[in-house]
Amino acid sequence: MVRRTRSKTEERLRLIKAAREFGFSDAEILAEVLRGEYGATHRRSLIVEWGGLLGMEVSAALRLAQSIGLIPTSHPPKKIGRKEKLPDKVPETSSE
Repeated sequence: MVRRTRSKTEERLRLIKAAREFGFSDAEILAEVLRGEYGATHRRSLIVEWGGLLGMEVSAALRLAQSIGLIPTSHPPKKIGRKEKLPDKVPETSSE
């Protein structure tokens, strides 16, 4: 019995095609790929690799991943809204 072995790339492209047929977006595909994967550097390399298979530029894939929280940004999160102003000190009242 001769069995044809598929390359990693062919298999991944087949998975992407099937996911798109089921209505998965690029963001959902990346989220599934990263499920159970740990380490920021490892996750970034997977995003670059799979983003390329999805037809995305490296920067676009990384931006998308950061925007949906798959990888952390290098900047601290911005506070939304105004800063809460602390109340002025209340003068002590004398009890006479």
